[in-house]
Amino acid sequence: MDYFKTGIILLTLVGAIDCDLSTGAACLYSGDLVLKPYARMEGLSGYWSFDDNLGLDYSGSQNHALNAVAGGHSFSNQGASAYFDGNHYLEVPSDSTLNLEVFSISFWIYIQKQDNQLQDKRLCPVLQKGEDNDLTYERAPAIFLDTKEKFIQVNISTEESSKGEYLKSNARLQNHRWYHLALVRAKKSIYLYVNGILDSTNSTEGSTLSNESPLYIGNTPACLEKCSLAFLVDELKFFNGELSEKEVGNESFGSLGQIEAEFVKFGCSSCTVLEASNYCEEGYHLCTTIELHSGAYAVARIMGWTQLTADVWSHDALRKSQEEDLGLGICCKDLG
Repeated sequence: MDYFKTGIILLTLVGAIDCDLSTGAACLYSGDLVLKPYARMEGLSGYWSFDDNLGLDYSGSQNHALNAVAGGHSFSNQGASAYFDGNHYLEVPSDSTLNLEVFSISFWIYIQKQDNQLQDKRLCPVLQKGEDNDLTYERAPAIFLDTKEKFIQVNISTEESSKGEYLKSNARLQNHRWYHLALVRAKKSIYLYVNGILDSTNSTEGSTLSNESPLYIGNTPACLEKCSLAFLVDELKFFNGELSEKEVGNESFGSLGQIEAEFVKFGCSSCTVLEASNYCEEGYHLCTTIELHSGAYAVARIMGWTQLTADVWSHDALRKSQEEDLGLGICCKDLG
């Protein structure tokens, strides 16, 4: 392990060490080494940077994983990420700081190419708070990747459905590319951001049904022999409240290169040009041809929206499109 990482204070002492001197510290090697956490962000319940191979929690909440994890390359080319191949997972014990009804989760993910013929399940877990078995489901939350179409599905157990009320992403994650995902769970709403862009939302009938089971990262015990999905996870953060769109943008900075996430929003797929125009919220409009070629279309390709339909509407099509024609609507920010 590299003990001299930026942002971590390391103290090596001779003899006995009392870790109570450092709130939130981790003692290693019978107290010969004390790792003090990073400066704590407000509302942060868990932070696994994966720059070590121990699954340590640097939030100060001491939600450390029970096992080590293999390392991979980082999204920022600094430090390391956690590598999962379907044969193992990280297990973080249950704690009151993670058993929440309202929360946010933020992380980076990199999907490696895999043989879909080896997958017994189509939906493979990336992260899950809780355990599934033949009788019960605990998903507070569960984040799955569809191994065929590469969309993200979020399931959250509620009083109305233990299996989970859910949403699917419009984004389709491509292999060998870093994506930033952020899940925001409000009292009865789910928001999924991909690369800082609000990709999909859903309202739920019930509130979150929290559980006392561990947080699993990379796979779960129930899917260990059914999913061989290989991927990297980096900079995983668990917040005890709702992140704002601006805060999600800060966490996902750089995911779209030089293009800011607020420049583009998803409108609709398989919709008419009039429907596409009406989907754009206040402060946004159906992208013009110039805006599409200036970055909006590139964002749509990165997000995988163009896999939903090959035709993309532009504002210019409002005057000449046939009413029954269908396409993809992308909304651009009003800059004037």
